[in-house]
Amino acid sequence: MTRLEIAWPDAALERVHAARGRIEKAAPALRRMTVGDRIDAVARTLASWTAPDSPYRRELVELLGEASPMHHDTVAEGLESALRAWDPARFRDCCRAELASVPFGPPSDGPARGARRIAPFDWTAVLAGGSIPMPTLLSGLLPLVGGSPVLLRETSKDPVTGGLLKRSLTAVQPDLARAFEPVAFPAEDDAALDAFLAAPCVVATGSDETIRAVGHKLQPSQRLVAYGHRFSLAVLGPGCLRDASGLERVVTDLALDVARWDQSGCLSPAVVYLLGIEEEDRPSVAHALSGALERWAGGLPRGEIPVEVLASKAFECEEARMRAAAGRAVLVLDGAGGTVILEDTPAPRPAPLHRFLRLLPVRDEAELLERLEPYRGHLSSVALAGLDEPTEMSLEGALARLGVSRVTEPGRLQTPPVDWPHDGMPLLIPMLRFVQSDRARTP
Repeated sequence: MTRLEIAWPDAALERVHAARGRIEKAAPALRRMTVGDRIDAVARTLASWTAPDSPYRRELVELLGEASPMHHDTVAEGLESALRAWDPARFRDCCRAELASVPFGPPSDGPARGARRIAPFDWTAVLAGGSIPMPTLLSGLLPLVGGSPVLLRETSKDPVTGGLLKRSLTAVQPDLARAFEPVAFPAEDDAALDAFLAAPCVVATGSDETIRAVGHKLQPSQRLVAYGHRFSLAVLGPGCLRDASGLERVVTDLALDVARWDQSGCLSPAVVYLLGIEEEDRPSVAHALSGALERWAGGLPRGEIPVEVLASKAFECEEARMRAAAGRAVLVLDGAGGTVILEDTPAPRPAPLHRFLRLLPVRDEAELLERLEPYRGHLSSVALAGLDEPTEMSLEGALARLGVSRVTEPGRLQTPPVDWPHDGMPLLIPMLRFVQSDRARTP
């Protein structure tokens, strides 16, 4: 072989192989821990993040504020509010409830007939996505409960959460920390990606295109836990307009849901449906919501907006103004805090996001569900306000059938509890594998 023909090893590929070697070496110690001890260790790690004086959260705010286009204060509030909703005791209770049929203590002399145990995957690959760190934190921790070491591929939008998570694990339980490794490599590095996706269990967060691409690379014998594209919305009813203070409270809370994380996650409301609100009352909702966005911009400033989003927003605003000039009942409110467009029909239109909301009127529950039907399977959470109790109860059931994972109220869309059924799945079970023994004990 000549000098020019020497094949140098790919640096990213070598990093993936080296990190995998380290977590596989740490696997026996991780599996010697009881299930109960692993649950408690992960819960204590969560507590180190949710504590009011958490050094990890404080450092993540600083580092993510530098690496992300979002404003430092918006990152700080988003993390504080989201982690405040994560109760470590609730996490522990959820794990124990999902694993109620599994022994939590040391192995007994032999399995009882019908006993079920966790059969840990050799290792789990976690493909992080987006710029919001909460899914990365949780997906990185959950496989450890099942005794599976974790290789976490960091996203370019958040290159810091993985390293901080490893430090927090080290402080709580070194055996867990040694079984967790963050690794970074370019998305276009096929060799590194293929080595990463060789894991028997792959947890992936991202767009539908990303999930499809990952699925094509896996074998049928591999487990894929996928969190694909989702979006959230709000439904406001006539009850919001009974008094000025009630409307102000609803729009203030809803505007906070929009401002958090610059409306960039699956829990961000992308559209607001005005259910049964009369045409003459709709502008007051739009103006109130626009004013609330302006107020939140003071404490939660907007971050850097991508050029393509600015162009899309300008086009949608101009197009809406042209429809208004033609006599349509369309209202455009575009300010420093965000954009609100009140439409005169519920027809779907593009949503540029980055604090951009459309208000779409619907006559009744039937029309709302008809409009949501095309999004079946892509709806995450829905905030309801101003509806009577029978309508709320009826909507909850119908929304669940459309694939909605959580129904809440304005101001809480971005702060689900730690055990919420993300994409309709249990917290822990999707990432675990089990074995059952039907063998009778020998005397």
